[in-house]
Amino acid sequence: MVKKVKNKIFISAILASVLTASCSDAKLYITEPLLVPQSPYAGMTFYVYRPYNMPKDWYVTLDGYPVHKNEDGMWVYGTSEGPNLVPTNYVVGSIVPSMAGITKWVSDVQVSELRRLPNAEMLEVRQKGFTRSQMSGGKNYSTYMPDWTFNPAFMAIGNWKGTVDRMGVLNNPAVPVAWNGASPRVVYVWTGQSWHQVNTGEVRSPVKALRRRYSELRRLVRQSQFKWYSQDMPILAQQAKAWGYYWLGEIQITY
Repeated sequence: MVKKVKNKIFISAILASVLTASCSDAKLYITEPLLVPQSPYAGMTFYVYRPYNMPKDWYVTLDGYPVHKNEDGMWVYGTSEGPNLVPTNYVVGSIVPSMAGITKWVSDVQVSELRRLPNAEMLEVRQKGFTRSQMSGGKNYSTYMPDWTFNPAFMAIGNWKGTVDRMGVLNNPAVPVAWNGASPRVVYVWTGQSWHQVNTGEVRSPVKALRRRYSELRRLVRQSQFKWYSQDMPILAQQAKAWGYYWLGEIQITY
């Protein structure tokens, strides 16, 4: 019996040394994928993990892009500036990162080497009440400029810092919206002629407030005959970033 026990201990020691050596050679920093919520979108979650060479407080999505949870509690993509990563105003889930010029994090840790890797179904972003907007699909719209870019009433929102810190586009009616913070008192909706104010009331929820005023917003947009086109989305995304606002992409409001 003693001999069998000693043999088991010896075999275990060999296995442990082999595993340690292989991990050292590959520079693996094994960590389990972490499921995190995305605060601007109710019900949206996605997976992140940390390679060994990741800067502090930075993670990588399972499709390879660097992300960071900022002081406002939102996960945003990052870009490289020399050896450093710098947060952008692109909220995770609002864009296709490759179309926004965001590059993948270079690491010798492969996603396939992670423990307890979620299956293919789990790897997809789980969303409820939210649809990921596409940037421009790789097409060049440099010669296309929407009418709203020449409208002083629309562009004035770029000077509303302190009143606005994030922008997106409703799915229906398809119009730009903006507000400040996670629990704003007012949501601004572009009706085609002006920024219409929607008070959130006691609930302080942008989505609930917009849903409650759905009929009114539809009527205002119809009266102005404002049209939103898919080509407008990447242009507003860049403009919001230039203004220093978070870009939320397309915001699904179900009625």
